[in-house]
Amino acid sequence: MSNNQLVISPVYNEEKYIEEFYQLLRESYKQDVIFIDDGSSDQSRDFLEKINGKSTFAIRHRKRRGYGAALISGFEFAKDNNYEKIVTLDVDLQHRPKHIPDFFSNLDETDVVLGSRYIKMERCLDIPRERFIINRYISKLIKLEFGWNFTDPFCGFRAYRTEFLKQISFTDTGYGLALEVLLEIINKEVKFSEFSVEAIYFKDKRKFLDGLDDARKRLTYYLSVISEKIKELYDKEEIPFHKPSSR
Repeated sequence: MSNNQLVISPVYNEEKYIEEFYQLLRESYKQDVIFIDDGSSDQSRDFLEKINGKSTFAIRHRKRRGYGAALISGFEFAKDNNYEKIVTLDVDLQHRPKHIPDFFSNLDETDVVLGSRYIKMERCLDIPRERFIINRYISKLIKLEFGWNFTDPFCGFRAYRTEFLKQISFTDTGYGLALEVLLEIINKEVKFSEFSVEAIYFKDKRKFLDGLDDARKRLTYYLSVISEKIKELYDKEEIPFHKPSSR
């Protein structure tokens, strides 16, 4: 652990993709990476054991805890080992590792970098309709309520200064962690930027876990994450969600 940069990638039953992902990762990024195996039952965990070494690390959850829980484990590792900058991305090849250096570079000017598939709308043609609608709805809701503009609330390709993460106690262990991050950016008035990434979806139509493949249930869940986070911040007697003069 001789550098200040770390890549964090959650893993859950990714044997179909993980070997190719790791090859692409190492073509673009040579420093430290940690995989969080969230209770995989397939051969992806065997691959992680094989590549575990000097700059490649792995944490294994004995049982599946959730996507957010995997990221939280990665965040804790980064804080405990004094990394200054981290990038998160998924291993299912929907995030292109070639952008990792750009995310790290952009952290020189800001505290959080959010990947967005919606900056260049021509990249949105292949996004499933219900995912597009939910993403746009949540994005507009946040802008209407709080005055902050996030073009892609759910993209997992992101970069953080660890100092930002040290200020937060995350509570959501599922996909809603992405929204928790945005609400904390608003609450703490953290400087952020967005970086345009490709919208990549495969024909195998991968499903959401935890019963969230139903669009209405997923939207209800996301709205509950927002509501619970607001309540948490008020209960702490913080004064959240100052609307900036321009965003």
